[in-house]
This record gives sequence, C-alpha cells and structure tokens, in this order.
Amino acid sequence: MAGSAREALHSELAPMAVMMVALLLRLPILTGGQIDYDEGVYWQSLRALMAGHHLFSEIYSSQPPGFLLVLLPFYGLLGQNLIAARIGVLLFSLAGLLAAYRIGALLADRRVGLLAMAVLAADPIGVRESVALQADSPAIALALWSVVLALETRVAGRRAALPAFLAGGLLALSVLVKPLAVAAGPPLLLALLLSPAAGRDRLRGVALAAAGGIVASAALLLPLHAEWGPMWDQTVGFHLVARGVSVGGLDLYTVKSELPIVALGLAGLAVCLRQAPRLAAVAGLWAASAALILAVQRPLWPHHLLALSVPAALLAGGLARFPALRSFDARLAVVPAALLLAASLGAAALVHQHQMSDASLQPAVARLQAVTRPSDPIVTDDQYMAALAGRDTPPELVDTSMVRIASGDLTTPSIEAIAERSGSHAFLFSTGRFLQLAGLESWASAHYPRHVTLDSQRTLYLP
Repeated sequence: MAGSAREALHSELAPMAVMMVALLLRLPILTGGQIDYDEGVYWQSLRALMAGHHLFSEIYSSQPPGFLLVLLPFYGLLGQNLIAARIGVLLFSLAGLLAAYRIGALLADRRVGLLAMAVLAADPIGVRESVALQADSPAIALALWSVVLALETRVAGRRAALPAFLAGGLLALSVLVKPLAVAAGPPLLLALLLSPAAGRDRLRGVALAAAGGIVASAALLLPLHAEWGPMWDQTVGFHLVARGVSVGGLDLYTVKSELPIVALGLAGLAVCLRQAPRLAAVAGLWAASAALILAVQRPLWPHHLLALSVPAALLAGGLARFPALRSFDARLAVVPAALLLAASLGAAALVHQHQMSDASLQPAVARLQAVTRPSDPIVTDDQYMAALAGRDTPPELVDTSMVRIASGDLTTPSIEAIAERSGSHAFLFSTGRFLQLAGLESWASAHYPRHVTLDSQRTLYLP
C-alpha cells in the first residue's frame, strides 16, 4: 500500500515539476525584449482597445477577435504593458502543457502523458510561442483542452453531456483566436466517436459539441455584429489576397530546430500503432490535419509550426510505451529527463538570445519621448518602439506589416489619409517597411518638415 501511495504521489508531482521548470526557464524571456514584429502590432492593438477604440471598424486586425479579447483582461489588470500581455500567453501555454499530459494519460497512461508534456515543453517553437505576444499558443492551448474534454466523455458516463458541449465550445473559441487551431477538429470528432457508449449516444455527443461551438461563437461574435463587415474583410478577405504575396517562408534554422520533435513524433507513432493505438489514431490524425493545413498556408511563418509540433509531442509521448522500457530501471529515467532539460535550457537560451534588447532602444525612446507628447498619435512602421515610448499609433495603423504592404492592403495614399484624419503629430520611419511605399517619405517630409534623427536607423518627422 505504501508503494502504491508513493507511486501515486510521484505521478502527481512529476507534471508539476515539468510545469515549474518550464515556468522558470521562460521568466527571462518574459521580461526580455522584442521577440517578433507581431508583438508591437498586438501591443498597440491592446492599447487601442483600452483607449476605447472598436475592433475592426477602428482597430485593424488580421486575426479573429478571440485573441485580443482573451488577452485583454490580463493586459488591463496586470499593468497594461507588454509583460502583462505576455503573462496571459504564458498561462495559456502552461495550461496547454497540462492538457498534453492529460491527453497522453487518457489515451495511454501517465508515463506517456508526462513524456508528451516534457517534449512539448522543450520544443524550440513551443518555448518561443509560450511567451511571444502572438495568437498561436493560446489557440493551441484551447484546442488541446477541447480534445481533453472530448476524451473525458469516455469516462464521464451519464455526465458526458457537459464535457462534450464544452469541448465544442473551446474548439470554436480556439479557432476564433487563431484559425490554424481548426486542425484539432478531426481529432476531437474522433475522440468523441471513440466513446464506449452506444452509437446513438456517440452521435449525441457530436451534436452537443456542435451546439457548444455554436453557442461559443455566438457569444463572441454577436456583440460585434456591427463590425462583421470589416471583420470579414480583415480576417478573411485580406488573407485570401495575401496568399499571392511572396513573403514569409521557413528559414533553415527553424526547420533544423524542429527536426528532433518531428523525428520523435514519427518514432512515437511507430510504437503507438501497436502499443497505444488510440493515441496513434487521435494524435496521428491531428498531425496529419496540421500538416495539410500548413502545406496550403500562405504566407507561412515559423510560428505556424506550433500547430504541428503539438501533435508531434503527443506522439512522442508514445515512446514511453516502447516494450524494452518495461524492464527499464526507473532510476535510469534521469537520463531522458536530463536530455529534455538540456533541450529546454538550450531552446530558452536561444529564444532569449534572439530577443531585441529594450536597453538598446532606450536612447531612441528617450529622444522620441522628449519631442512628442503622450497624447500625440504617431504614424510608424515600428509599433513596438512607439509602445515602448508610451505612444499610440492610429488604430488603423497598428499593423504595417510587409504582408499588408506587399498585398496592396496598405498604400501610400491610404496611410496619408489616415495620418491626416487621425491628426497624427509625428511620422517615424524605423524598420524599412515604409520605405517600400513609393512617395511616402517625400510626403511625410513635406507635411512634417522638422526632422529628428533618433539613431542611425530611425528618423522622426515632426510638423
């Protein structure tokens, strides 16, 4: 009895240990500098929401409304700064790790869940996206929990109605945070159909999940009914046009860094086919769905790979079922644990190394603050820099990405019109994006004749 109690205690403590290590390794990234251009976009978007501007009709957003709305409470309550928003992303990510553990435990056993959780915690893209102010990690975390709830219907018996309903609701919410999360739809459906209940009850579970999705979507979208027109244009129409833009793609560094988790996932799949067939079916279907979506995704960016690395980590957990490990001395578990810890340390160190230090921007930030007022809107291609200085951009220009520019969604005349309409008091050329728009710098120089050089890369134009 004592041995069983000790084993149960260890099985509960092990996931918490993974969580604590993951949290500690991410703290330097949490408080570090810019991780991705998108962080400036979403930081300015949250500032605009807090200032009372309306999403889509005023604040441009190429993402569905779920992302900014689920992070807004964290941002508003924890300090209204970048770290506050990142804390929200981090909490979603940590919840996703627990969900990965639960999926492995439900489809196989706790060892499988623990290994899946640890592999996901060490994944380089997973580490990056667990802190970066981007939509991928919150969306995938919600998708993971939707699959957990669908699997819980297998053990809930007569109480399966609520988890089925909530599973559909969470999946819908995840898609309204980031559409790539739709890859979790097929495995969620399969999870519901794996229920030992009678055929009619299985279909009832699917119907309840569909109802949950409808209710969750309505709860989020109906209050925004006045914004449906611009919402469609920005979240659907824009992306259809942007498919033809020749930007983005996967760099060699990202591909090489993700090869280990793909290899582990394939090896785990081979083991699962015999030792944990339900895990092979659910996680394999998820991986196939994600791979298909990524194959047609344009533009494709490195952070999109999180959609594939999550099911790969679930499959990798199946390696814990490898027959040779049944006689494995438990004390030797320290070896894979040490390898995963080293991988986690390396991934966190690389992300932190690639962060742009806020300290390096401080001289330019100080000059920007000295010549502008906090109430002065600034037109810029560097939203992060403006937010770091405590300055807002016009809500229509929170996003001046190369995709918007290259697709023709953002043009010189449109920026000029927004600058005049918003009463902008400054024009900041910083990242080189605005220089891609013919005539914009000449127009800014004519209408904002006083030039201030913030540093070697940044020029500010003032009236």
